[in-house]
Amino acid sequence: MAKLKENLTTILDDALAKITQRNFEPVEVLGKEKHADDLCAHFVWKDGKQSVFLCPKAVEKGAVFADAEEALKSHPELADKFESLSKNDADDAYSKEISSLAEESIVLFIPRKMCQKREFLLDVELSEVSRAALMKFFIIIDDDASAVVTLNMHSRGTNFENLFTGQVYCSVGKNAHLVLNEVQDFGGRTVSVRREQTIVQEGGDFHWNICELGGTKSYDSLDVRLEGENSSAVVYGLYFPVKDQRMHIETRQDHLVPRTYSNLHYKGALADQASASWEGMIYVDPKAEKTDGYQKNENLMLSDEANVFAKPGLEIITDDVKCSHGTTITNIDDDQIFYLTSRGIPEREAEKLVIRGFFDTILNLVTYAPIRGKLQDKIDLKMQEGD
Repeated sequence: MAKLKENLTTILDDALAKITQRNFEPVEVLGKEKHADDLCAHFVWKDGKQSVFLCPKAVEKGAVFADAEEALKSHPELADKFESLSKNDADDAYSKEISSLAEESIVLFIPRKMCQKREFLLDVELSEVSRAALMKFFIIIDDDASAVVTLNMHSRGTNFENLFTGQVYCSVGKNAHLVLNEVQDFGGRTVSVRREQTIVQEGGDFHWNICELGGTKSYDSLDVRLEGENSSAVVYGLYFPVKDQRMHIETRQDHLVPRTYSNLHYKGALADQASASWEGMIYVDPKAEKTDGYQKNENLMLSDEANVFAKPGLEIITDDVKCSHGTTITNIDDDQIFYLTSRGIPEREAEKLVIRGFFDTILNLVTYAPIRGKLQDKIDLKMQEGD
């Protein structure tokens, strides 16, 4: 990871040199008729143009889904939360580099005791030639509140040289609950660089589902900080690079107080000449007794030319904890293929079924059905490209 951070400036400078469009336009407020009934809110950022719908009942309860400037007009107290969320990145060169580029921020705020079952959807579409999206996202779930949020970053039928940089900051309050589905499916020549951090307070519960499929180069650094007793975080992720895609993922689970729980499980499949790397760390603070932390990374190799690197890590500075990790790098199971072909399924179709089954445990956790279906279609398309 140190080498990646040393090269980050060069990577971003090279991508920015190819970008000509960086301006964005004000938010347009849309009516409900343009949005699905199963959504509580829908914020769209499309090549610099923005639109937003937030259901009237959520507005009445005090929910905010807007750009940062608009959010602070109605809730100036959020400024302190923004500062608190980003303070842990103050000395991180990786974060400073991305933050220095940010041009706009989007905020979702769920007030105290508001429990919303319908989805909050944030669509970021990067499809115009030489377009950059340089953004920050703040997702703040106040005490005793709950929400389900989907961040869908994608392109539409394009293969342009684009750049996306994003900082995602989440705050899960006391006894609050947040499910965050996150999809990165940008066009094949897009460079994507993200820095993400979630802070969970006492009794809070966080569930993060992450899917990395697009872009020519993708770099993602994720940090979950368990700052309150009896807080928990579950992180499930998948990645599927093909052709010459490069993906790097760094994860960190910080247990900072007693009696906290975390479980991280990433699955990756690699084809053609693709490469991927995952580096994980579980950190347990000296005062964080009764910690229960786990991380696992599984990789399915679909080509002899593909390359993967997996490095789990533990840094435990106390006693009375339960922490472990595991990694696997395997080829497709011949017994599974034999079982399927013996029942009349062609070998190539049998391989596809095995790959679908490998990813299903992650995909089935994505809560918003339309995006879950599109993810499955994209994985099927990637498998077809290898035929």
